[in-house]
Amino acid sequence: MAINEGVQGGLDWYGRQLEREDYSGIHFVDCDFTELRSEGTIFSGCVFRNVKFNVSAHANSAFDNCRFENCNLFDAAFEGCKVTGSTFIRSSLKPIRVQGGNWSFVSLQNADLQGGAFSEVNLTEADLTGADLRRVRLRDCRLSSVVWNGSRLRDADLRGSALDGIDAENFNVYGAVIDAGQALSVAEAYGAVIR
Repeated sequence: MAINEGVQGGLDWYGRQLEREDYSGIHFVDCDFTELRSEGTIFSGCVFRNVKFNVSAHANSAFDNCRFENCNLFDAAFEGCKVTGSTFIRSSLKPIRVQGGNWSFVSLQNADLQGGAFSEVNLTEADLTGADLRRVRLRDCRLSSVVWNGSRLRDADLRGSALDGIDAENFNVYGAVIDAGQALSVAEAYGAVIR
C-alpha cells in the first residue's frame, strides 16, 4: 500500500503491525504509534510532529529524510533500518536501541541519548552537536566524519567503532571508553606523530 502526501492527524496506531507499506511526504501530527511494529515499511520525506513511538519496534524499515519534532521514542528499537538524512528536534530518545542499519547524515543536535545503545550502525557524517552521549554504547559503529561539537561523551563506550576524520578541535573524548587502535586515531587527530 502506498500513501502519498497529505496530513494525517490524531491517528491511533497503538500496537499496529505495518508490513511493506509505503508512505511518502505524509505529515503525521498528534499520533499514537505506541508499540507499533514495522517490517520492511518505507517512510520517505515524512514529518512526525508530537508522535508517540514509545516501545515501538522497526525492522528493515526506512525513515529517509524524515523530520521528527517533539516525538517520544522511549525504548524504541530499530534493527537494520535506514534513517539517512533524518532530523530529530526536541524529541525524547532515551533509551533508544539501534542494531545495524544506516543512520548516516542524521541530525541529532542537542539530543539526549543517555543510556542508549547503537551497535554496528553506520553514522557517517551524523551531526551530534551538543548531544548528551553519556553512558551510550556506540559499539562497532562507523563514526567517520561525525560532527561532535559540544557533545558529552563521559562513560560512552566507543570500542570497535571507526573514528576516521575526527575534528580534534571539536572532539572531547574526555571520559569515553576507547580501545588501543582508536587511541592511536585520536592521538593522530590531535597532531601526535606516532613512530
